[in-house]
Amino acid sequence: MEPNSSFFFFFFFFFLLPLGHCFALQVNLTAGNELIEKVCQHSPHSDICMASLRTDPNSGQADMEGLALIALKVAHANATDTSQHIAKLLNNSTLDPFIEQCLTDCSEQYLDAVEQIEDSLVALTAKGFHDVDAWVKAAIADVDTCEQGFKEKPDYESMLTHRNIIFKQLCNNALAIIHDLQ
Repeated sequence: MEPNSSFFFFFFFFFLLPLGHCFALQVNLTAGNELIEKVCQHSPHSDICMASLRTDPNSGQADMEGLALIALKVAHANATDTSQHIAKLLNNSTLDPFIEQCLTDCSEQYLDAVEQIEDSLVALTAKGFHDVDAWVKAAIADVDTCEQGFKEKPDYESMLTHRNIIFKQLCNNALAIIHDLQ
């Protein structure tokens, strides 16, 4: 190989080829971000939808089903985190008995919600979109029941209201994507 041709070979291999790969990756990420924006426009909480989908490094290359999967995984992680948070709250031995009962009920309801989101993940992989819809709505109903438990007595506030709202928003975003798939 002549010295000039060696130089061009190495220049191409080490400088131009990686630039082409970066350009292709950027085009793919741009297309992925456009799909996320398009999908989230139909969502009732578009800002949370876009932020939550973008947390997954694979979202830039995901199709609609992939975005639905990511949305359900984010909702699952949120429900799991809230379930753990409730368990920590229940470790407080000075809880008012009413609050303790509400938290115990919420703990059970969040465990159910986690299972229902897990069932919806399985249903999504089987393209059972109607089942996904039913499971996610059941998870939302569980969290609504958790919130309502605190309202049974006047002057008591739910310490989970903010978490309940976020979980429901994440679920509603997932449902919006699922409805686009049907």
